[in-house]
Amino acid sequence: MIWLLQFLELLSSLGSGNTVSQTGAPPLLVNGVLGESVTLPLKFSAEEEIQSITWLHNRTVVAIIFTQTKPPQIQVTDPERKDRLKVTQSSSLQINNLTIADSGSYRAQITTATSKFYDYNLSIFRRLRNLQVANDTQLFENGTCEIQLTCSVENPDDHVSFRWQVAGNTVLEEANLTISWDPKNSNEETYTCIAKNPVSDLSFPFSVQSVCKGVFNEKNQHGVIIWSILVPSLICIVVSLIVWRKKVSGSLCCSTQQTQSPETPRDSGNEPTCAENTVYARVTHPNTKTGIPIPMKNNDSSTIYSVICQPKQGNCS
Repeated sequence: MIWLLQFLELLSSLGSGNTVSQTGAPPLLVNGVLGESVTLPLKFSAEEEIQSITWLHNRTVVAIIFTQTKPPQIQVTDPERKDRLKVTQSSSLQINNLTIADSGSYRAQITTATSKFYDYNLSIFRRLRNLQVANDTQLFENGTCEIQLTCSVENPDDHVSFRWQVAGNTVLEEANLTISWDPKNSNEETYTCIAKNPVSDLSFPFSVQSVCKGVFNEKNQHGVIIWSILVPSLICIVVSLIVWRKKVSGSLCCSTQQTQSPETPRDSGNEPTCAENTVYARVTHPNTKTGIPIPMKNNDSSTIYSVICQPKQGNCS
């Protein structure tokens, strides 16, 4: 019950926050990592007769240490953070499993014959993750290679700053960098992107020469692939045309039709050179003056024949 009376007396002595700092120092800036722990350090003289130490967050009491008892009594008054707030042996305030809500202003008020306090400003940040460098490469007719590099991280809203370094020297303090590389006049250089926020930093090295050479090789391979497809296609087209012309020439048939008497000899010089079949038809001329059939003589009939070509694989001439 004694500490409860002391606590009530202390609350009444805190007033409305009009106490002027006797240290005259600006607030101590402290950075914490989301999900991790942070300690707000407190230092004071051991010779001072301290009655109590009060920790406040945004002017709300979160913990009280009564130093006149042995051992000192510690009372955490914030029920939502009771399991996450801890007071060390030096009366410093330790906050575990940090959340964004833990950020803000803190004050350690030391009550002696005269009160004095120390101010803190706590900021919570995420550690940077997954630094990447995107590149857009363009080749020019004069053989130069231009690369546009862009740095990015997974959580870019946590006060991230970017810069580019080459050979340890900063060349640009932003995320985007454009480089022109000439394979004839440029040496191999490695550019490093560095991303940083108050609690972490990441770096990513990038070889300009390897990327440009890869683009050149890819372009050459692309040309080889095109020619390897185009040349066989042209050969196939030419061969197909030759075969087609041969087939068309072989399918042309020379057929002759001739009407002559059986005694008329055939002109052997006009015979087709291709294989042939001859079809004969004999036509008679009946005597229409009488109704009595009269035997026909040989010279009263005519023979009609036709030569039919059967083409072979070769041309028919």
